[in-house]
Amino acid sequence: MSLTFGISFAPNHPREVAEWCRAAEDCGFERVGLVDSQSIYRELYVSCTAGLMASKSVTIGPRVTNALTRHPTVTASAIVTMAELAPGRVFAGVGTGDSALINIGLQPIKLAALGEFVRCIRGLMRGERVHYQGSEFHLTWSGIEIPIYVSAHGPKTLEFAGQHADGVIYGDGVGREVVADALSSVSRGAAKSGRSVGDVDIWWGLCGNVADSREEALSQIKMLLAAKANHLARFPEQNKHVPPEFREVLDRIHKGYSYLEHQKPGETTNARLVSESGLEDYLAGRYAIAGTPEDCLSRLGELERMGVRKIWLNVHFDDKIGFMKRWSREVMAKFN
Repeated sequence: MSLTFGISFAPNHPREVAEWCRAAEDCGFERVGLVDSQSIYRELYVSCTAGLMASKSVTIGPRVTNALTRHPTVTASAIVTMAELAPGRVFAGVGTGDSALINIGLQPIKLAALGEFVRCIRGLMRGERVHYQGSEFHLTWSGIEIPIYVSAHGPKTLEFAGQHADGVIYGDGVGREVVADALSSVSRGAAKSGRSVGDVDIWWGLCGNVADSREEALSQIKMLLAAKANHLARFPEQNKHVPPEFREVLDRIHKGYSYLEHQKPGETTNARLVSESGLEDYLAGRYAIAGTPEDCLSRLGELERMGVRKIWLNVHFDDKIGFMKRWSREVMAKFN
C-alpha cells in the first residue's frame, strides 16, 4: 500500500499542542491541522506557532479558518509570519465556516464569498495589491507562495476547490460512489483551470482510532461521528448518497446538535445523539477507520482500492499521543 497520513487536533493549552505536534512528527504523520473555533478552543495561530517551534519537518496550518472571524489581511499576515519561522512547512486551510461562526450568531458564507476570500489571501501572501469588498489591501512585507486548501463537503465546493485551490480536504466520507463522485467533481473544477485531478492535492478527512476492540475504538469517537452526521444533514438538496430511510434520523441529530460541544470528547450531548440514533455503524462505515489494528489495516486496503491515497485523521479524544504511537507502530508501520 502507498498511503500518506495527516492528523488534526482541536487546540488545548499551547504547551500540549506543542507536544502533540512533536509526537505527530516523530510518529510519521506528514501534516498537522489545527481547528479554528475561538469560543471553544485556544487561539489558532498561537497554537500553530507553538507546534511549528516544537517540530522540525511536519507541515502545520489551520484546518480550517474562515473569512468572517479572520479578515483576509489577518489570515495572510498570520500565515506568512508562520512561514518565516518555518519555511516550507505551512499551509492555509480555509472553508465557509462552522462552529467558529455559529457560536457567535453568524452563518457560514456562500461559495462566491469563499472564492473572493481565497483570491484575496493568495494575492496578499504573494505581496500583491488586491481588492476585497470594495477596498484595496496590501501586505508591505510579504511575497511568498503558500498552498491553499479548501474544506469541501458537497459537489459545488469540490468543483470550486479543483478550479481555485492547491488542494482539497474532503469531509463527506468514503464509499465507492462517494469517492468516485468526489474525484469527478474535483476533476471538473481542475479542467476549468487547465489542470487535471492529479494536479490537486486531495486529502480525505476521516475519524481514526485504534484499540483492542472495535467497540472500544468507536466509543471514543462518537462526538466526531455526530459532527459528520450534522454536516451530512445540511444542504439536503445536494446528492450526498444518503439512504432515504436515514434522513429523518440525521435531521434529528442536526436539530439537536450542540455547537458549544463541537467535537468535544466524552459523554456529550452530541455523543449521546449518535448512541441513540441507531446509525452508529453506518456513520462509522462512512467516516471512520476504527477498531483493532487488523480492522484498520483491512479498512485502509478497501480505501486504497477506492482511490483514496491521503488520509487526514481527526483525533479529538484525550489520549492523542498514545493513539499516534500505537497507530504508527501497529498500522502505519505495516506500509513500510
